[in-house]
Amino acid sequence: MVSAPVQLTDLIVAVASEHPDVLGRLAAAVELSGRLDELGDHLIGHFVDEARRAGASWTDIGESLGVTKQAAQKRFVPKESPDLKPRFDRYTDRARRVVVLARHHARFSEHIGTEHLLLGLLDESGGLAAKTIARLEAAEGTTRLAVLIDLDGTVRERPDPQPFTTHCKKALELAVRASLRHGHTFVGTEHLLLGLLAEEEGAAARALARTGVTREAAEAHIVREIEDAIRRGPRPAPPAA
Repeated sequence: MVSAPVQLTDLIVAVASEHPDVLGRLAAAVELSGRLDELGDHLIGHFVDEARRAGASWTDIGESLGVTKQAAQKRFVPKESPDLKPRFDRYTDRARRVVVLARHHARFSEHIGTEHLLLGLLDESGGLAAKTIARLEAAEGTTRLAVLIDLDGTVRERPDPQPFTTHCKKALELAVRASLRHGHTFVGTEHLLLGLLAEEEGAAARALARTGVTREAAEAHIVREIEDAIRRGPRPAPPAA
């Protein structure tokens, strides 16, 4: 059995050191417990994704989890849905605008796809995601052009509510995972970009690959920019969100 890298005593000390009164500690413990549950879900999800990439079947994964194949798929395979996870209150202002812009780009589509989310990231030019793409793409504007070339121009009636595609839902899930992996409490444009790149199969990931924007290079650039922002001093909002 793998020993937990964080012990109960560490969590107790962390809560107690930040809150002088007992009820404040209790409220903080409840909040922290929810975050730990989320971390646990994403920890399992990470290794489910790893097993799938290695060729494991859903039957094999279900057996490892102690559930049926159907239960494993229901938990870990994203479905088309209009719901955002996490809720919008977890997103920075820029990330919220990206989703609004994605809906705008998908106004003649039946779904909101990764391509629409990527166009929203590019439109939010002040965000770290757009700046990262501009830094890494083969030539200025090539990523936007690559997306627009592949964009389905057929006008369709938009359902209400309009669902996110399964690829887009997976990218949003992976954006949360990127945020948690870096110890952030928010989801910014940079996390949305990392989610699109980690998803690998959607139209956005294909467009980014064609223009030379890789997950490794994007993550390295994002980490450097955030570290530089922290060194320059505290800011009222998450750096380059």
